[in-house]
Amino acid sequence: RHKIDHSYSKLGHPYDNAKIESFHSLLKREMIYQFRFPSIAHLILDVSKYIH
Repeated sequence: RHKIDHSYSKLGHPYDNAKIESFHSLLKREMIYQFRFPSIAHLILDVSKYIH
């Protein structure tokens, strides 16, 4: 629906890709859960700014 790819690690094995799992956790804590985004476009823009 939102064109987001899922992780390719085995289901229930987040340690297969610990670095990206850690990054996703940090991104959610510092960005996603802290703000309300009026649209997916705003979310994408703000996440892009966060990463760069």
